[in-house]
Amino acid sequence: MSLAFQQRRHQIVGDCRQLKMDVDSYNDNRLPVQPIRMSFDFTFDLEEPALAA
Repeated sequence: MSLAFQQRRHQIVGDCRQLKMDVDSYNDNRLPVQPIRMSFDFTFDLEEPALAA
């Protein structure tokens, strides 16, 4: 199970890396007045369901 969890975490990191590259590319190429900012701090996202209980 430890290996499976490590592999899943690695996949998530890869998704985040790709998302960052996509956002950076958009901001660099489209030069929006307000660049899109992306937070990779998932603390609130992970704690939020516990707060609803």
